[in-house]
Amino acid sequence: MTTQTIELTLTPAALALAAADVIERQGKAHGNYYDESSGLPPREAPVDALGAVAIAGGFDPHAWEDDLDATGGWRLVLDTADMLIDWFGLDHDETYADSLGAWSDERDQATVVGELCDAALGVLS
Repeated sequence: MTTQTIELTLTPAALALAAADVIERQGKAHGNYYDESSGLPPREAPVDALGAVAIAGGFDPHAWEDDLDATGGWRLVLDTADMLIDWFGLDHDETYADSLGAWSDERDQATVVGELCDAALGVLS
């Protein structure tokens, strides 16, 4: 019996869809990467769009506060945030928290989930 290796490559669009799923499943936080007051571990708590993208990429939602090397998995997280900033017409000159984080804070959970999905599917088409 021969075994084949399948290599999957995640794209920013795939990570955006996964982030939408995280928010739909865990809820949406306001004003922070995750809702610290929920009493849940950071990866299980309600999150904003940035926290959800970080979780989808395999990081804690507050990884945005760390000085991470922009390579490997974190590069995909940054590329996803950049893709969303482009899609939503946000300002790249602002910090991620001031652009995509603020965008998330201004919307309810259903809208954020729907718009993350729309952005991912729009990039794929």
